[in-house]
Amino acid sequence: MSFVLKKPKEFLYTHPEKILTAARFKKLSQLARRRHQGEPVAYLTNRKEFYGLDFYVDKRVLIPRPETELLVEEVIRSTNNQQPSTITMADIGTGSGCIAIALAKNLPKTTIYAVDISKPALAVAKKNAKKHKAKIKFFQGNLLTPVKNHKIDIIVANLPYLAKTNLSFEPKKAVIAQKNGLALYEKMFQQVKKLKYQPKYVCCEIDPRQTDKFKKMVLNFFPDALVKIKKDLAGLDRVALIKL
Repeated sequence: MSFVLKKPKEFLYTHPEKILTAARFKKLSQLARRRHQGEPVAYLTNRKEFYGLDFYVDKRVLIPRPETELLVEEVIRSTNNQQPSTITMADIGTGSGCIAIALAKNLPKTTIYAVDISKPALAVAKKNAKKHKAKIKFFQGNLLTPVKNHKIDIIVANLPYLAKTNLSFEPKKAVIAQKNGLALYEKMFQQVKKLKYQPKYVCCEIDPRQTDKFKKMVLNFFPDALVKIKKDLAGLDRVALIKL
């Protein structure tokens, strides 16, 4: 109702006598039917808040999750002892662009690349970057492939990491990966190992059930890496910070 009227929720309580126009009632009814079928509210309103910013979302991209804000926080924290103007970050699998844009708004002097294999997803990310006036260089391609010749200090990745999902409306290719959810991360670390310029950090969001397998996989590629796991607000392993 708030969305249909383009008014804050407080307006609904202070104006209970207001009568909807036929057009607005029709729109509300259509949205209610879609919600009844299980479609997420974010797709109905094309809006989702993430890290204090308002993002446009639709069925081309995964809806930003609150737990992913921890990934942004940890990446920002990892730059504390460095000059932001000398840092280059790459957000791999950017989707809606929420991670890259949140980083760009909080670290405006940092150079940020955003990569996604999906051209439709990149269209959404670019729309959000323009909305927030975030300076980001976008690339289409498979993981690190389009930026492999660039010097990158920090790689940030929230790649598909589930083996299966019950999600009906969000793009499954943005959620599911082979090899029990680790296939894309494995491929990314294969690419990291071959980079001409090795990054200092790789920061990833993971499935809490994958912690041990994920750490083992990273150490197989980088035996000397330091891997720290950070828990989300629910107390679940959520972010892996890898110092190479």
